[in-house]
Amino acid sequence: MKKILLLLICMIFVPQIAFAEKIPVKITPIQEISTFNDAIEVGDWIKFKVVNDVYYGNNLYIKKDTIVTGIVESLHENGLIADNAEIYFQEFKLRTVDGKLITIKYPLYLNRSNSVCYNFLDKAKKYVGVIFKGNEVYIKPYTTTYNLILNK
Repeated sequence: MKKILLLLICMIFVPQIAFAEKIPVKITPIQEISTFNDAIEVGDWIKFKVVNDVYYGNNLYIKKDTIVTGIVESLHENGLIADNAEIYFQEFKLRTVDGKLITIKYPLYLNRSNSVCYNFLDKAKKYVGVIFKGNEVYIKPYTTTYNLILNK
């Protein structure tokens, strides 16, 4: 009897999850993100903005330049010998065109490997400097974009 009930529940709920529409949302940071001098802590709200208009069906769902707030889920400080700093986000909050607050639950890892090198010295620190001490996370506003997936 338990197996039949479990099978029935799976038949009802699994297809809805499996066939959920995935909508990409491209975001960029609008503030400096850095682990230097403990600038970011767990629980901090980091602001991003939507890069392009997002459509669901034929309707505009999220407007370009909408503010997205990412909540820092965990933080790993840098250490010795290639132990790089890392910031982990799991939850993002934003408003749709009609003002409804939605939450996107999608993992985003920020570390030195996905940040931008601005000059030769920066590139040398990124690739050679990790031998002695791990790199910090340093991302300037509007320099990189990240993709989130909204399950609808």
